[in-house]
Amino acid sequence: MVIQRIQSVYLIIAVILMAVFAFFPALTFELGGREFVYGALEAGKVGVTHIDPLMLMLIVLICLLAIMDIFLFKNLQRQMTVCFVDIIIALAMLVAIGIQAYLVGTRDGVTLTWQWYLILPVLSIIFLMLAHKSMSRDKKLLRDSDRLR
Repeated sequence: MVIQRIQSVYLIIAVILMAVFAFFPALTFELGGREFVYGALEAGKVGVTHIDPLMLMLIVLICLLAIMDIFLFKNLQRQMTVCFVDIIIALAMLVAIGIQAYLVGTRDGVTLTWQWYLILPVLSIIFLMLAHKSMSRDKKLLRDSDRLR
C-alpha cells in the first residue's frame, strides 16, 4: 500500500477544515448590549472575544491525530484505531460546544446566535468517517488477497 490512497486525501481535507474552524467563532451571543464571541482563537469580531483553550486543544489534537494517521499506512489496524479515536474526539468537541451554548443560552436576556462556521467540524467528521470507511475497504481487500494466496 502507498500513501496516495484516498483516505489520505480525506484526512488532509479534515485537517484543513478543522484548522480553518479554529480561526472562526462557533457562537456569538449578546448580553446587556455587548456582543460576545466564543471560539478557539480570536476571530476579529467586534466585542469581547472568549478564547476557549479546551476547544483549541481539541482542534489541535484532532489535526495532529489526522496528520499522524496519514503516515500510519504501514499498520492498517492502528490507522483505523487512530481514525476512530479522532472521530470520537471531534464528536466530543461538538458536544462541548453544544453544552456551552446551552449554558449560555439559558440565561435571561441572552441572544444566542449559532455561526455557520459550525458546519466545518461536521464536514470534518464526515471526511474522517469516509477515511475510516476507505481503510475498512483496504483491510477487506488485503484480507481477500491474503486468502487467495
